Amino acid sequence: MLNAQLIPDTVALVTLIALLEVFRRRHPQERVRLWLIGMLWIFVECLARMFYEHHAPYHRFLHVVALDSYVIAGTIFVYSAHRNAIPWITRFVVHAVNVLPIVVITTMYGAEYRDSLVPYYACCAFALVTGALMATIFRSSLSSRLGTYLVFRILIWGPAIGFLYTHQVRSAVYWLLATLFLAAAISMHQSLERGGAGKLAIVAGFTLWALCFGTHPFVSDHGFWGPIMSRFWDLQKFIIMVGMLMVLLDEQIAHSHSLALHDDLTGLPNRRLLEDRLAQAMARAERNGSSAAVIMLDLNGFKRVNDTLGHAAGDQILCQFVEELKKAVRAADTLARYGGDEFVVVVGDIVRGQPMDRLVDAMRRAGARDYEVQGHTFHVEAAVGAAVFPQDAFTVAELLRFADDRMYRDKPRRPTSGSISSRDLGISIVK
Repeated sequence: MLNAQLIPDTVALVTLIALLEVFRRRHPQERVRLWLIGMLWIFVECLARMFYEHHAPYHRFLHVVALDSYVIAGTIFVYSAHRNAIPWITRFVVHAVNVLPIVVITTMYGAEYRDSLVPYYACCAFALVTGALMATIFRSSLSSRLGTYLVFRILIWGPAIGFLYTHQVRSAVYWLLATLFLAAAISMHQSLERGGAGKLAIVAGFTLWALCFGTHPFVSDHGFWGPIMSRFWDLQKFIIMVGMLMVLLDEQIAHSHSLALHDDLTGLPNRRLLEDRLAQAMARAERNGSSAAVIMLDLNGFKRVNDTLGHAAGDQILCQFVEELKKAVRAADTLARYGGDEFVVVVGDIVRGQPMDRLVDAMRRAGARDYEVQGHTFHVEAAVGAAVFPQDAFTVAELLRFADDRMYRDKPRRPTSGSISSRDLGISIVK
């Protein structure tokens, strides 16, 4: 018989799952895909509970489906949070071994197997033994998490064995579910970098879910607390879903903000962010009585690469060139893409009056080497120009203009007639 009271909650859950799928399609992420799979298992649990009736002939099957769906969903949520902590094969094996005894126990409990507690104890023993084996085999991968892993295993299975010893099978099952979802809360707290409302909602939702599991055997039949906890039982999944959507929205906003200030191809600061960084370096130099320099680089004859092999090959060379420049730029300085094949380095905290020749030569040598792309070898050189604050100019625009003029004068002289050689261009092509 259908429990019509659960229809509104199920429809709301489906709506939130659909929104999560929209985010996943627009911004594909392995983590979001796992979240979606986990929530689909919660949807399966909702369907099983919707048709669950204690005296119906199929109630055992639906009870097994509901409990196992919780176990699988909780494991997926924990797995998604640990995606970068250890190698994926290690994660898969550890989680599979961890979840197997819990699935067996919940299946036996859902099927109302009570003839003997020996299979339950066997599952607990299997969990403890395999936990020790996993800690030994994957000791190097677990590294700093090894102690936490072992402690958590004891906290999971120790009380479960105690409940079984007093023949409280129901309490043992729901204790295992509670610790699983508490592990998801802890894992989400550790893995989600942003500390906004979305992360808080996810962690709070999983913590509330764990609390519901832990108290369910003791309050479900209580005339006063039972209905209250029943409402909380349907609340936490929506808190988590809203939190997930908020986290993804915050990340999308942050990504859009980053794109507005960074170059799509190289990931370097763009002109807008460059001018802000240069202004900050100038202000800091003025306060400290030091200097700030702006060094502009332009690849000589780079247009020939695009004309010869296409823009895709040119983009590859630009990315390789950027990687070489990064090796020569201090972490405190700024390397930016000014446009096309032009790059700018902002150098701060220079001793006032210090000559710039050595710094300019270092930048010229930094990216000058052979680059391979599409079976061709290109030798790349750059024209370099520099301007110093406050010796050369006092504004951002003037500094950039001075550096650009000097860079242009540093370019090789173009022939006025006849053919153009690779020596004239500064880029040689070797097939």
